[in-house]
Amino acid sequence: MSMKKGKIRFILLLAVVFLVGVSLGKGLDNVLASSDNVYKELEVFTNALSLIRENYVEEVDTKDLITGAISGMVTTLDEHSSYLTSDKFKDFLDDTKGSFGGLGIVISIVDGALTIISPIEDTPAWRADLKAGDKIVKIDGVSTKDITIFEAVKKLRGKKGTKVTIAIMREGFTKPKDVTITREIIKQKSVKYEVFDNDVVYIRLTQFIETTTIDFKKALEDAKKELNGGEIKGIILDLRNDPGGLLSKSVEIADMFVDDGTIVYTEGRVPGSRMIFKAHRLGTLPMTPMVVLINGGSASASEIVAGSLRDHGRAILIGTKSFGKGSVQTIIPMSDGSGIKLTTAKYFTPNGVSIHGVGIEPDIVIEFTEPEEKKESTENKDETKKTVDDKDKKVEDVQLDKAKEVVNNWGKFKNLLKVNLKK
Repeated sequence: MSMKKGKIRFILLLAVVFLVGVSLGKGLDNVLASSDNVYKELEVFTNALSLIRENYVEEVDTKDLITGAISGMVTTLDEHSSYLTSDKFKDFLDDTKGSFGGLGIVISIVDGALTIISPIEDTPAWRADLKAGDKIVKIDGVSTKDITIFEAVKKLRGKKGTKVTIAIMREGFTKPKDVTITREIIKQKSVKYEVFDNDVVYIRLTQFIETTTIDFKKALEDAKKELNGGEIKGIILDLRNDPGGLLSKSVEIADMFVDDGTIVYTEGRVPGSRMIFKAHRLGTLPMTPMVVLINGGSASASEIVAGSLRDHGRAILIGTKSFGKGSVQTIIPMSDGSGIKLTTAKYFTPNGVSIHGVGIEPDIVIEFTEPEEKKESTENKDETKKTVDDKDKKVEDVQLDKAKEVVNNWGKFKNLLKVNLKK
C-alpha cells in the first residue's frame, strides 16, 4: 500500500513541478508558495481517496471515485457548469445534430431545483400551460432532486409521439401537479408579427435561432406592405418568455436599432474572454417610438437585446424583471473523451452592468395576472384533454395594452428614455 501512496505522491509532485515550470514568468516566490498550497490540498484529496478505497464497506472503482470528485468540483462552481463523462459528452455532441422529440422548454438548475426558464411558443409545453419559474419536481414519477441538466434533458426528450409525465410546483400550488405531455419534433419559428391601429407594428421573438435576423427583417417588410407604403409609427418588441439562443443573432437584432457604440461585451479571467460587440450605422432603422416587453421568462440573448436598447436610450421596457442569465459557457474536451462545460465569462450591458443572477428591471412594472379559468386548466393532467375552446380563449394582456398606450402617447412617456453608457 505504501508503494501505491508513494506513486500517487510522485505523480502529484510532477504536477506541481509542471505548474512551477509554466509559471516562472509570474515570479518564482509566488509560484512556489501557490504550488505548495496546491500540493497540500491535493495531498488531502489523495489521503481521502486512499481512505475510501481501503475502508469503504464495498470495493469501489477508483475511476468512479475520481469521476465523482471532478463532477462535484465543477458543479460547486455554479448551476451552469458541469462535468460530462465520455458517454454524456458524446450524447451532448449528438444532440446538436439531427432531430429529436421534445417538449419545447428551456430548463436550468435554480437554487438546486430543476426550473423552467421558459416554454417555447407553439410547442407541447406551451400548450400544456407550463410557465417560466415552474419547478419540475418529478419526471415520470422519479424525483429530480440532485439531477443534472444533462440527465434531465435525456429524460425529457424521446421519440416523437411518446408521452412523459412531469410533476410541477408553482407559486400558489399546495402540492405538485402532474402534467402529461406528448413529445413532438420541435419546429423552430422565432418571429411573428401583427400590425395594430395607428401604424404600430408588434413583433414577437420566441427565441434567437439561425434564421431570426432574416425573418425579423422580412416581418418588418411585410408589415410595411400592410401599411400600403406608409411609415411605421411605433414598434413593440415582445421578448416575454424568450429563453435566448444565439448571441450573434441578439447582437444583429440590437444593431438594427442602435447606430453606434457597444451592444454587449463579455469579460472573464482568461485572456481572450473579453469580447466587445459594436453597433454599425449602416442598416440602422429610423428612430421611432419603441417598447420592449420582458418578463421572468426573458433570458440570455433576449436580455442582451433589452439591456442594450435601454442603455442606448432607444426603447422603454415594460413588464416584469427578466430571468438573469448572463454568463458564457465554454465546452472543453478532455483527453479521455470526457468534457467540461465551464462558465468562462459574463455578459455586460453597455453601461457595464452584469445581468447574471440579477436580471433587468423594466422601466414600467406591470404584473401579468391570469384569469382563474386559465389557472385551472393548468391542473389538467393531460394536455391532450383540453378543448379547442380552451385553447382559443383570449386572455387580456395588460402588459401589451400598456405598451400600446406608451407608443401611442410617446410624448408623455419618452422622458423615461435615458442614455446610460459606460465611460
